[in-house]
Amino acid sequence: MSSLQIIPLFSGSSGNATLIKADDYCFLIDAGRNCKQVTIALEAVGVSPDQIKALFITHSHHDHLDALDVFVRKHPVSVFATEYTHRAIARKCTKPHPMSPDIEIVPGEAVDLSEDLSVYCCETPHDARGSVCYKIRYKDKSCMVMTDLGEVTDDIKRMAFQVDGILIEANYDQKMLVYGPYPEDLKARVAGRYGHLSNDDSAEMIRQLIENGTRKFILGHLSINNNTREKARATVTSYLKGYGYEEGRDYYLDIANRYEPTKALEI
Repeated sequence: MSSLQIIPLFSGSSGNATLIKADDYCFLIDAGRNCKQVTIALEAVGVSPDQIKALFITHSHHDHLDALDVFVRKHPVSVFATEYTHRAIARKCTKPHPMSPDIEIVPGEAVDLSEDLSVYCCETPHDARGSVCYKIRYKDKSCMVMTDLGEVTDDIKRMAFQVDGILIEANYDQKMLVYGPYPEDLKARVAGRYGHLSNDDSAEMIRQLIENGTRKFILGHLSINNNTREKARATVTSYLKGYGYEEGRDYYLDIANRYEPTKALEI
């Protein structure tokens, strides 16, 4: 039987990297923090960095690509990103990596990594030009990594509905953001349509996903200043309970760790 897994290596504004395992084929979505920390996290889940066969970048913010420059020189792999993200990478990653081809991806078009494994991307509303989220299809299984977006567009919904499992953003608690330490302009950016999803936004999207066949979820990219694991879980589970959905019976829910690997979500 084939296996498809989502394994967040770490998730949050301090760094993001998600391992996707399709049987023996391993690739990363994002490479935040630094190369040493990515390597340690991979080895903690039994994967050598030399097993990574591709690297997909969602967007150009530092917490998603700080490890890229060193990682691709030590472990040459193809780097997939949109045109605008590649431009930003070229400015930030100045050391040559000639054995690592930079491959431009186009939203809506499939990247075929093998006969049975394909990756699709969809544009996301975020304050980084060329920002995308990714859907992975392997044989008869599918999953998605969906973080760093201010709102869920119709295009994202069409891509996300009926996937088997998803890593979805639950960045902030609304009250914590309003009464928290951020300056007003930053609060407005986080809560705006090019910012991040709140716990409430995530809960509503999960409800729609459940109604369209998804049953397995990981909440990710929680703010260190404007959220807690307890608040994120309570907001989502309470909201879903109001629609008759019980955790453990109707769906599985986990929360991605900020600094270390999270238990694999087995699709």
